[in-house]
Parts: sequence; C-alpha cells; structure tokens
Amino acid sequence: MQTIQFNNKELRELAAEQLNATQQALQALSQIQGKKRYKAGLLLKRIYRQLLRDHEYKDFAKWVLEKVTAGGFIARPLGDFDPLEQVKQALREGQYRLADRVVAKTFPQKDTQRIFMFASVPFYDIGGGQRSAQMARTFSALGKQVYYFHAFPAPVTEMTMPLARHQDIAEADIQEVRSLIRPGDMAIFEVPCAAYAPYLRCAKEQGAYTVYEHIDNWDSSLGSEFYDEGLFARFLAEADLITVTARMLGEKVAEKSSRPYLYLPNAVNTAVFEPARQYDKPSDLVLGRKKTLLYFGTLWGEWFDWDKIWYVARHCPGCSINLIGDFMGCREKRWHAPKNVHFLGPKKQTELPAYLAYTDIALLPFKNDEIGKYVSPLKIFEYLAMNVRVLATPLDDIQGYPNVTCSDTCEGWAEAVGQSLPTEDCRLFTAQHSWFARCRELLDRAGSIRRDYPSLSVIVLNHNNGSVIRRCVDSLLAHRGFADYEIIVVDNQSDDGSYEMLSRAYAGRITVLRNDKNGCSSGRNLGVQAAKGEYVCFLDSDQWVISDLWLEGSLHILEQDPGVGAVSWAAGWFSPGSVRGPIGEEMAREGLHVRDYAYRSDIAYLGSGGLLMRKALFWEVGGFDEAYDPTCFEDTDLSLRIRHAGYELAYCPHIPIQHLPHQTTRVGSAEYEALFARNEQYFTQKWQRLHPELLEYYCMYI
Repeated sequence: MQTIQFNNKELRELAAEQLNATQQALQALSQIQGKKRYKAGLLLKRIYRQLLRDHEYKDFAKWVLEKVTAGGFIARPLGDFDPLEQVKQALREGQYRLADRVVAKTFPQKDTQRIFMFASVPFYDIGGGQRSAQMARTFSALGKQVYYFHAFPAPVTEMTMPLARHQDIAEADIQEVRSLIRPGDMAIFEVPCAAYAPYLRCAKEQGAYTVYEHIDNWDSSLGSEFYDEGLFARFLAEADLITVTARMLGEKVAEKSSRPYLYLPNAVNTAVFEPARQYDKPSDLVLGRKKTLLYFGTLWGEWFDWDKIWYVARHCPGCSINLIGDFMGCREKRWHAPKNVHFLGPKKQTELPAYLAYTDIALLPFKNDEIGKYVSPLKIFEYLAMNVRVLATPLDDIQGYPNVTCSDTCEGWAEAVGQSLPTEDCRLFTAQHSWFARCRELLDRAGSIRRDYPSLSVIVLNHNNGSVIRRCVDSLLAHRGFADYEIIVVDNQSDDGSYEMLSRAYAGRITVLRNDKNGCSSGRNLGVQAAKGEYVCFLDSDQWVISDLWLEGSLHILEQDPGVGAVSWAAGWFSPGSVRGPIGEEMAREGLHVRDYAYRSDIAYLGSGGLLMRKALFWEVGGFDEAYDPTCFEDTDLSLRIRHAGYELAYCPHIPIQHLPHQTTRVGSAEYEALFARNEQYFTQKWQRLHPELLEYYCMYI
C-alpha cells in the first residue's frame, strides 16, 4: 500500500471545511423544499407520473386516502418524486465518504462473495428490523458484499445501511446487475413477484446459488397486489434452495411442489439484544404498579388481536401495557384505549432492548387466522434474548420455546399476567436462533463455507473473572465447528476460585495455565509459548464469539494481503499531540464509515481483544513488552512494533465478537489512572526514541 503524507492540521482543516460546506448545502435544499410553490410542483409531478405516465392508480389512491382520512394506508412518500431528496442523499453519502478524500491511507474494498437480496420492502422499513434487513446486515458483518433490492415502497427512515447498493427494483438495470453477479455468489428472493422473475433467471445463468424464502402466506390479503399462482410455482421449481419461515408455510409449499424445503425461522440480532448490558429506563416507558407489559411491531394488521389487549387492560388494572409501533393506521384504537394502554410510537431497533430491560411480560397477540398462523414471529426471539417472559397466542412455531406462556382466550391472558413464574436463562436458545446461525445455514447449503482452516490457537486471559469467563469459553467451544482451534486460558493470579473452576469444568477440552504474576503482557506471552497453532488469536475474558465463522474474515485478510501483519476487532486512534484518543467500539458505526471497505488501516493501534496474527510474526517482533504489566498500552506497543517491522494493521470491527467492557480493569479508579499515566509515559518515551513518526502520523480520523 502506498502512503500519502498529509499534515495533521491540514487534514483536520480540510475535513472541517468540506463538512461545513455540506451542512450549508443541506440547509439550503431544505429551505427550498419547505416553500409552498415547491411542494405544489411536487404534487403536480406525482399526478403526472402516477396517473398519466406510469398508471400507478392504486398507490395514488392510497396516498390520497391517507392524507384525507389518516387511515394508515401505505403508499409511496412524496419524497420519492423529489429530485432534491436524491441530491441531499448524495451529500449525506459524501459526508460518510469524506475519508476517501482526506485520510492518509488507501483502504482496500471488500472482494468477497456477493449476496444479492431481492426483498419485499426497503432496508429501512420498520427501522431495519425485518428479516431481509437483518440478514443483509449479518452477511455484511461476515465480510460479504451485499446488494439490496426492494419491490415495494415504505416511508423513508434515515439510517446507516451496510450495503454495497440499495435500490428499488423498478429503477435497476438487469444488464448492470448481471455484470455484478459472479459464479459462487448468492441471490435470495423473498417475494415471488413478476419484477423479480427475470433476476432469478439472470442469477442462475451467472452461476449464483439461488434461494427462494417463503416468508408469508402470499395467497392472502398480504399478496393481493402481486401474487400469481403460476409465478409462485416457478420460483419453487427454479430456485436451488427453498426455505420456509413457519411450519405452516411448508404446507403451502408442499401444495405446489414436491421438492424438499428447509425450515429456517426468524432469529435475533445478538449484538443488539444483550441482557447483560446496563440500560437506562426510557423516559416514555410507563411502569405498572404491579407489572409492566410491552409489545413492539406492527399495530394495524388484521391479524393483531386487540380484544386480548383490551381485556387484559381492564381486568389487570395494576399493569401497564406499552405498545411500540406506528399507530397511524389504528388511531381509533388509541382514542378509545383504556387508560393503562400507552401508545409510544415507533422506535429504532437499537432502542428496544432498553424497553425490554424494564418489562415483566412481552406480548405476542397474533390471531391464528390466515395470516397469523403462517407467521414466524421475529420479535419473540428478541423478547427471549433479553430473558423476558412472553405471553402469546398458541402459534404452532413457538410451542416449546422457553419462558413462553400461551393461551387462546382473553381470560387465559389475564390469568397469565397475574401469575409469577420464574424465567430461565435463554442464552443457549438465543445462540441457536441468531441471524448468524441462519446465514451460516444458507452459506453451508450453498457450499460457501471455508473448511480448510490452518492450525489456530485462541488465548484468553483471566483475572478474578469467574462470573463472565464461562460465557467466553462456552462460546469458543460451541463455535469451532469449522476451525478446530485449541483454547488456552491463562490465569493471572486469580483468587476468586476461577482458576480451579476452569481446570475442573473444562478438563480435557481446554488448556489452563497459571501465570505467576498478574500481567496482560506476561500472560499472553505465556499463552503463545504453549500454543501449537500457526496463528494466534487473543480474546479477553469479557468477550465471546457469536458465529462458527468468526475467524473466517480475519484469516481472509491476512492470507490475501501478506503486507498485513495483524487484524483485530478492536482499535484506537491518537488525537493530535497525544497518545490518547477515541476507540472504534465507542465511535459511530464503530469507526468504519464506508460500508464497502474490508477494513481500515489508518488506525494508530489494534486492541488485543480479537487480535489475530501469525505466531512467527509475534515472536519476530518480540511479543508483548512485559514492562507494561499488569496492563495498559501493551497492545498499542505491539501494534507499533508490527508497523516498525514493515507490516500494516487492519481494523475490522465486523467480526462476530461481542464484548461486555471493563469486567477486569477498574477503569476510573485512582490506581488505574496512576498505572495508565505510568505506562503512557513509558510508551511515549520508548517510541520517541525508536520511531517518532509513528506517533505523529496516525492521528484521529475525522
């Protein structure tokens, strides 16, 4: 990689100047859009395009009805006809891509398997919580390039989309898409609509593995605008793999095809729904005197059982029922709701765990009708991931799930609310029903999973962390189906019994070593000395892995680019004039602003939690400097030594690792701050002597 030298001050001034100009342009465009004359012009443009040119009579009628009655009709927003919205989106993208013009490195783009999602709705629909968006996000986290197309409109929501492309299929060019698809790619179709039929044929001709996902009973009001029995049969006949999200949907498939299908229900984003984190109570969540109940999702569907909500509200006056979702389509329900039913409006998916953290019972009021009984309720996996009790109607797919009480009667619901039942830990259930597990199944069926892993050793430190390290070790054992790595735990003078517990509980499955002192550097060096693998990976005891494919992306980077010496899930930057600065985990989008980059190399250092490198290089640069024991700056020092030896560093936050920070170090204590200051001084003096340019060059990335 070539390095372009910039002065830090010039970089910051250039970035600030361009960001300011962008903000001024966005404000000017918004002022134009707010003028009555401009809005009138947009209305005329919509009338011309929908009624005279494109004959989209139904959508136009729905839009008019929504404006007149506020009845919850879903139609294309007026912004779809606004050319200035496209200009504003380009400007916003320019803000994210400012890196391309001002950073000091050239970042490599992803060059991996491509996933083509042919979804029903845009990625941003319902806050990006629907199946297609969840899978797209997960494939991207696994290092895949994701191209997302949608067949139907939805209200635009501002959000980050980790996609190489996001486009309405009506605006796509099939020849351009054909040029993007390569043999071995995957194309996933979740709607059997006419617009997608040519792309199914195109994907097969280009050698992609094709999947048809039957996610809803389209032979109902849900598919009234597009469902065609013959087209449905064609998708079933031509796709390489058929999946169904609910068991009853399998019966629908069997009526049209004798081919086998894969039952692949919905799942949970474990990076978002994590019960061990601390959450502040949302200000609008209304707690009940006795119990707090919660539902989130669509509120206006004909399958939503309002009778049960009303009955519970009236017969359990000590409870509070909080409903999260867009209530525009059911305003009359809100007007006549009992006083203990609270409509909180829509929320971002990332906000939902905080609501669940203060909830006693989560609700799933789906009717067992021609829509409800065919549903794989995505939200139930999110409820259970947060270890919340669930009260549901007896849908076929959820029978036997932990912490779920089912009743089909209003009386049964009220009785269940009054009960006090224990809840069990759903950690294992959640791991089996994560989106990583679902995507892994599809990749496995497509023959896209690597199986020729080199020898690897995973080294975990432990110091009085018996309360969390079992989660780390259990996850490593559960997810080594493809990479049969050895697990080495180095105990740094624990006195909480965790060394004895680890030796006893995991005898014969992992190696447990005892360090004669408490030191991150000495402990990791001891682990590497015992390691048999060609590669070594370091994890902290408060981390855990969430996919069988958690090492695949890091290995791909190291093997594809011999100039990269180490890859890590964690990284940090130096602020100008300092060896302190922001860390990726605490930055927006983990600091990886551009969605199609494989990794960032402009970071100052890699964190050791999740760091992978060749063992030979580790010893070549001298391992960890034990002068930093017990902790602080040892990973920063190792990173600079790797660079000093002529190698690059790769920061890749989209590695399937999760973290519960500060479970060992007492960050903020006087003792910790004194240690940090001591090692900061040692580190600075050492590198001012060895290679001062490294301290000056890697400044904070704006």
